[in-house]
Amino acid sequence: STSRPSAAPPPPPEVIAATTSPVIRLISGRAAISRTRNGIADAAAVSRGAHEAGGHVIGLPMTGWTHLQPNEWNAELVWAEDYPRRLGEMLSCRAVVALDGGIGTLSELAVVWSARQTEDGAPILIAVGDRWRRILGELSKDLIANPDDFELVTVVATPAEALEAIRSPKVVTPPGPRG
Repeated sequence: STSRPSAAPPPPPEVIAATTSPVIRLISGRAAISRTRNGIADAAAVSRGAHEAGGHVIGLPMTGWTHLQPNEWNAELVWAEDYPRRLGEMLSCRAVVALDGGIGTLSELAVVWSARQTEDGAPILIAVGDRWRRILGELSKDLIANPDDFELVTVVATPAEALEAIRSPKVVTPPGPRG
């Protein structure tokens, strides 16, 4: 964990934490978001953009992923020993933004989406790109879910729209557990 000297001012309200996958943990306000297909490049680009914008960047690396190294733009690291801890960190934030990704990104999106369905105070969930629009569209055809459940995911075309969705989130009432 990297810490700031005590004389340093507190981080600005634009605080973000980037994971080593394309799901980005946003604690508040503002971030730069990259749309590359490589998760490591995503995390580095997001971390660098947030750092250059004056944000305090927190990385969420997994201790078992020894072949991956956290990028240099992280002000601090919150190591997760396993997925429950990693997901717990994500669920504790204000918003989660899913960029292009694979099975890990899909699973993280699904866990946050499920929490958003049943829990007050769950993170805002934003998916960036046409790929997510298509995936969610296909799921809406066959998944046993109501249209209200799909309203819990805000799908946007661009990173700039994701930032706007964080600043001005749509108001939705969690439908609650369905049993």
